[in-house]
Amino acid sequence: METKEIASLTEELESYKGQWFVINCNSGHEDRVRGDLLQKIETSGLEEVIFDIRISKSQFMGKNNKLTDKNKYPGYLFINMLMNDETWFIVRNTPGVNGFIGSSGKGAKPFPITAEEVARVLQSQNDSGSKNTGQKNTGHTQPKKEKVLFTASFKNKDVVVVKDGPFANTEGQVLEMDFEKGVAVVNIELFGRITPTEFEFSNLDLAYKS
Repeated sequence: METKEIASLTEELESYKGQWFVINCNSGHEDRVRGDLLQKIETSGLEEVIFDIRISKSQFMGKNNKLTDKNKYPGYLFINMLMNDETWFIVRNTPGVNGFIGSSGKGAKPFPITAEEVARVLQSQNDSGSKNTGQKNTGHTQPKKEKVLFTASFKNKDVVVVKDGPFANTEGQVLEMDFEKGVAVVNIELFGRITPTEFEFSNLDLAYKS
């Protein structure tokens, strides 16, 4: 997403009355937690204090050349709300919610993040691992092509630096590498927490070896 598009999304996110906060929930349950929160908002009449809940997703080409949504940051939701005792209690006590990022616990309210930070995290990135070539099936069996594996200048447990995008110049340790898709999972700091995040090999440089 280009700078102008990020600016446009930032402007949209700033139009809400509340502030943006990050919720930590059980990984893989983001959609269910969001649905439960939306239902609570409706049944409790909280539409005037909780305004939006978003999940950072990207699309990639899965099996059978079908686009599939994938959560870019498993375990995180982004909520725009007016923070008070009631909204804090309702969100915090929703099944699957582990808490707010930026809260020290013991009833302390979390710190908000900026609309621009949310916009950069929500920006869409297509998975480069599998793409639709657009070729029609002619009914003839195509010869199987040998898989081409990606190469990288780093290995597992090395520390790498992100070259481009919202996390440019961020360093992190490599956790996993997928040589068929050319992507690596890297531990980076996101909103005060270490978060496994996926990057293409081409967007990473070796910082120093393990």
